[in-house]
Amino acid sequence: MPPDVEPELEGVAPCEIAIGVLTYNNAETVPAVAKVVRAGLERHFAGARAVLINADAGSTDGTPDLLAAAGLPLVRARHATPLAQRVAVPFHGVPARGAALRLTFAVARRLGARGLGLLEADVTSAADEWLERLLRPVLEQKADLVVPVYARHRYDGTITNLVLAPLVRALFGRRLHQPLAGARALSAGLLDRLLADPRWPAPGTNQTDLWVEGTAIAEGFAVWEAWLGHRRATSRTLTPDLPTMVVQAVGGLFAVMGGYDDLWLDIRGSEPVPTAGAPAPSSVEPVALDVDRMVGAFRRGLRDLGTIWEHILAPETLGDVLSLDAGSAARFRFPDELWARVVYDFALGHHYNVVYREHLLRSFVPLYLGRTAAFVVATRDRDVGAAETHLDGVGEAFERHKRYLVERWR
Repeated sequence: MPPDVEPELEGVAPCEIAIGVLTYNNAETVPAVAKVVRAGLERHFAGARAVLINADAGSTDGTPDLLAAAGLPLVRARHATPLAQRVAVPFHGVPARGAALRLTFAVARRLGARGLGLLEADVTSAADEWLERLLRPVLEQKADLVVPVYARHRYDGTITNLVLAPLVRALFGRRLHQPLAGARALSAGLLDRLLADPRWPAPGTNQTDLWVEGTAIAEGFAVWEAWLGHRRATSRTLTPDLPTMVVQAVGGLFAVMGGYDDLWLDIRGSEPVPTAGAPAPSSVEPVALDVDRMVGAFRRGLRDLGTIWEHILAPETLGDVLSLDAGSAARFRFPDELWARVVYDFALGHHYNVVYREHLLRSFVPLYLGRTAAFVVATRDRDVGAAETHLDGVGEAFERHKRYLVERWR
């Protein structure tokens, strides 16, 4: 526990429930989050002793003071953050998120919390039911980790849908819809296990959430999902471009694969997880995706990145990519089996450091855009159920080809 946190803990009584809010210059949105915390506890956990924990990355806009409006016992804990992450905030909005999580976990257990709920400071659509759906399984139904599922447009979050979710499914054997979503809840038992682990990801590497999930699954903790409805966020500090998001999100997962391969190498198959709440209708707000532009980016990748891809993709995979017919965007196809091999080859290239890793990840972007374009072409005239079936097929392809990855990894 950092020395400056000890005075914050003086006089704070033990609690049953801890609510963590990780912040960095979120003055515009945290008052609403504070109201949600208070309303959620009063409505769904009346009488339970609760503490609000604010792990702050060095806000300069008064964010920590505004959280006091929740009217709850408050522990303020500031954590160290690399200057580079304060200047260019990562895709999840929290510089040094791993350090913030570790500090929040430690404070929660120091106070004896049976369950810890985490809410995002920049989300403007949070409702009091979110706390109930995240925490109730932990407090009453023996869940250890509850991760959210948000109702989104089918074309919102394609990095998650086409890369992260199918890869996590194949690696860890659980079908999590949105494995990098920021809100979650954890049990005391899982918190103790994580805090005792000497292998925490290095600060500033965007690996901690995935490491937590992989550790929980591999060690037999009960993982759930909670349907939370629609998610809207407002941030003045978060402005990453697509290549940077790919470097951070996909690179983080590749790094977890490399640093913790004991968590996934021997897992076969997958299964769904228990759920709390009911799915909300998918968003009908339009998501602008220009298929012609995406296929054009794929063509430019074919033209300009062949010398890099030769080092990353297996010869057969590269040959199949080069043979894709990109002449007509409206008819563009990118088979699931080929896509799984592409992602696995990039994971292997990252593992063996065949080229500079940031170059490797940025060279992945045109392939990702091509696969996204193919997804849009295949589903834009079909209903939501058909799109979900398509994505399930992507996950199945990653599972079928996991042996391809494992045989080349060992």
